[in-house]
Amino acid sequence: MVELHTPRLILRPLVPEDRPEFLRVHTLSWPTWSPWMPALEPGQTFDDLFDQMLARIDRELSAQTGLLLAAFLPDGPLIGFFTIFNIVRGVFHSASAGWRVSADQQRQGYALESLTTLLTHAFSPDGLSLHRVQANIIPTNTASLSLARRVGFRQEGYALRYLKIAGQWQDHLMFAKLADEHAAPSINR
Repeated sequence: MVELHTPRLILRPLVPEDRPEFLRVHTLSWPTWSPWMPALEPGQTFDDLFDQMLARIDRELSAQTGLLLAAFLPDGPLIGFFTIFNIVRGVFHSASAGWRVSADQQRQGYALESLTTLLTHAFSPDGLSLHRVQANIIPTNTASLSLARRVGFRQEGYALRYLKIAGQWQDHLMFAKLADEHAAPSINR
């Protein structure tokens, strides 16, 4: 099992015992996250999302197509989620990145710590050994745009109606970073 450490956090896959904390964070954060997330299906609950996330973690780890990590403070509270997904090997060696931070933990530098550490793992020969990681962000998501730029993603394009988010096809700014552009910067908030 992959476990990454930042100066203040532990990043690891979710386990069944994390359900109460997952439910707490989703209940608290969904109003903040919902403009940037796929809409819930009718009747879908956060319990359902937790079960789906556990299944996704197992499936992606087994197939080596993704790495979904939850960030925790050492004393237990869940901070957020940081993922490398859609890993494609062969001549591509690329993937996408995504993230979200609990509404009660935002603006404390946790996202910068976590994403920098995840990218270091993604590009490392001892980690995922990727060549390229991209991130696609809705243009009005100023917090994610700022974070992407702070960790060194550069904007490459603009995709019209790229993903169905919050029930609507949304335009996205397309960002990317290459392994040789990532120098594992020191984490300064």
